[in-house]
Amino acid sequence: MLNWTALGSDKALYKQLIDCAAGRIPADLVLRGGRIVHVFTGEVAQGDIAVINGCIAGIDQQGEYQGKEEIDLAGRYVCPGFIDGHIHIESSLLTPCRFAAAVVPCGTTTVICDPHEIANVCGMSGIDYMLSQSSPLTVYGLAPSCVPATHMESSGSQLSVDDIEELLERQDIIGLAEMMNFPGTIAGDPEVLEKIFSARRLGRLADGHAPGLSGKALQAYVAAGISSDHECTTLAEAWEKLRAGMAVFIREGSTARNMEALLPLFRSAAAHRCLLVTDDRHADDLVQHGHMDFLLRRAVELGADAVTAVQMVTVNPARHFRLNHLGAVAPGYRADLVVLEDLQQFQVSQVYCAGACVAEHREMVAEITDQEEASASVFALQATVRIRPDRIDLSKPADLGTSGKIRVMTCADGQIITGQAFLKAKVRGGWWLLILIAIS
Repeated sequence: MLNWTALGSDKALYKQLIDCAAGRIPADLVLRGGRIVHVFTGEVAQGDIAVINGCIAGIDQQGEYQGKEEIDLAGRYVCPGFIDGHIHIESSLLTPCRFAAAVVPCGTTTVICDPHEIANVCGMSGIDYMLSQSSPLTVYGLAPSCVPATHMESSGSQLSVDDIEELLERQDIIGLAEMMNFPGTIAGDPEVLEKIFSARRLGRLADGHAPGLSGKALQAYVAAGISSDHECTTLAEAWEKLRAGMAVFIREGSTARNMEALLPLFRSAAAHRCLLVTDDRHADDLVQHGHMDFLLRRAVELGADAVTAVQMVTVNPARHFRLNHLGAVAPGYRADLVVLEDLQQFQVSQVYCAGACVAEHREMVAEITDQEEASASVFALQATVRIRPDRIDLSKPADLGTSGKIRVMTCADGQIITGQAFLKAKVRGGWWLLILIAIS
């Protein structure tokens, strides 16, 4: 499909793209001698890539394209730019520009972010802040569907149905973010359904969040218009959701790690309906281990086919989110490209965004101007932590009843699902001794 998003509606640029593809005019850039990962066919084949006006004009195996600038890739691999289809940038604890500086050298050129964490505190102004920063990284937003997450929260802000509709009409918002209120969806809560209906009316996707949902409840959730889920922790759960028509986002983040359990999906006929996502990726993991390149390394280490894994971070997310100008090395697509030394370690040599080299050897070469510190919007987002002393009372003595046990929350390493247990409490001097317990 023609890359209208990169070219705009400029007929002159459209004509130049065709003339360059046909060889009538030189390209701005020709990348010669690369081994191109063709995500549509699963092949890897040598060829030259001609780029003009930030778009790929054509692929040539005969060496006939001429460019104003020509670079010999010497047999290195060329993939489409990596896309993280589900992430909360706030969880990295980095500003948007610093986040971009961390992930672009790893080959990530696009992220689909759900800014519900900052929206929970700052509402619409927080969303504007997360999406207004300029950098080589392309950031698409989803309208946070559950702000606050529950009626019991007091984090500072809320988004109404009217707010959601206003967000969904923006060009930088491409869908409704994970509908965490799956009980409300299934029960037909009017406000919840109104948010989903707004997305459907405007032709936008609605992403899901439904850990453990099964049976008729799952059928109702999907029937409401929910398109995906990133909470699958077992293969059986993933298969049931795939059969219901959902896309399954295989999550491998800093906190929740589900890839190994879902590995058989890489070898299945449903692989084209699967995405690799991080959800949450902490700053130390980004610096020490990488971003989507780490997920690709991890997948191959576990035994996945490398090209299938690449498809899950390129063409699959592009198709799911209807970003038809992204996700492939093919004519008319935006020239977001990653040059790799190999398809095992996924060592990144260069990263191109819209045909411009922005990173080399895991270092940014394009300037990222961090305007956030001086931004008026930043000052409005500061001093948001306000704790009222009268809301905190740790002076209540222990009351264990007859059982002598208390209910505690349990958690498992590598997961974010929780459970409960009743454990014998420790009491000293008439007060509970609070202990954090993790049960795997």
